[in-house]
Amino acid sequence: MVELVLSFFGNYLIEFMMCLLTGALLFRYAAYKHSKDDEAYYSRFTRELDTCVSEDKGKGVKVEDVDSYLSNVLGRVNEKLPANSLRFSSNKNITGRESEDEDDARLSLGDYVGSKHGLIASIQAESAIFNVQVPPDFDELTDRIMNEDKNWTQLYGHIPIEGISRTIDILPSLFIVFGVFGTFIGIAMALPEIANIDFKNLEGSSENLTRFVINVAFSMKTSIVGILFNLILTFLNTFFPIQDMRFRTFKKVETSLQILWYHIQNDSKKDKDVFPQMLIVLKDILGRLDRIEKKDEKRNDKEAA
Repeated sequence: MVELVLSFFGNYLIEFMMCLLTGALLFRYAAYKHSKDDEAYYSRFTRELDTCVSEDKGKGVKVEDVDSYLSNVLGRVNEKLPANSLRFSSNKNITGRESEDEDDARLSLGDYVGSKHGLIASIQAESAIFNVQVPPDFDELTDRIMNEDKNWTQLYGHIPIEGISRTIDILPSLFIVFGVFGTFIGIAMALPEIANIDFKNLEGSSENLTRFVINVAFSMKTSIVGILFNLILTFLNTFFPIQDMRFRTFKKVETSLQILWYHIQNDSKKDKDVFPQMLIVLKDILGRLDRIEKKDEKRNDKEAA
C-alpha cells in the first residue's frame, strides 16, 4: 500500500498540485466575485436604512408601536432600493418565468430568494428583539439574520462560502507541505538506485544513474512548484482577501441594526413610560430603607437606655 502511494505521488504529485491550484483559483474567483456582489448589495441596504432612520430623527417621528414602525421603515427602505438586482443577471422573476415587461424583471432586496429568506423578512422575524429594552448581542443577532440569506452563506446555492474561504486560506501552507513531501519521495526513490550503480563500470550503469538523476530532479521540482504555488495564493489572499471583505459587510449590517434598535428604544413611548415607573419604584425602596433605618435607631436608643 505504501509503495502504491509513493509510486502514485512520485509520478503525479506535480500534476496533482497543478489541478489543486486550478480548482482553488476558480473557486476563489467565484467566491471573491460573489462577496463583492454581497458587499455592494448589503451596503446599499444599510445606507438606505440609515438614511430612513436619520430622516425620522430629523422629523421627530415618534415610535408608538414598535412592530408597525419596523414594518414601515423597512418598507420605505425596500422602495428606495435599486430596481435592478445586484445578484441576478437574468431577466427572470423568482418563479423562474420570463418577465413580460421591464418592471417584472426587477427583483427587490426582500424578494431575491423568496419572501421567507429575504433580508427584510429576516429582520421582521426578529421584531421581538426591538421590543425588548435590554440591548441584545448585536453580533449574534446579525449572524442569525444574515445566515437566513442563502446567497450570503452559499455559493451557487450549494457550496458553503465559509468552507471555501477557510480552505483557500490554508492552501498556501499545504503547497509547502506537498513540496517537502515530494522532495522526500524523490530522495526515497533515488537512494536505492545508488546501490545498483557500478562505479567501476559507469557506462553499464547508465540506466540506474539516469533514474537516480530523474528522481533527484523530481524532488527539487516539487519543492520549487510548492513554493511557487504558495506565493501565488499568498499574494491573492493578501491583496484580494475574501474573509476581510465579508467581515466588513457583516459589520455594516450590524452597525445599521444597532442604529435602528437604539432609535426605536430612545423614541418609543413605551420607553418614556418606564422612567416614571422606575422613579416610583426607587422612591418606594428609599422609603423602606428610611423606615428600617429609623427602627434601628429607636432600637439602639432603647438598648442604650
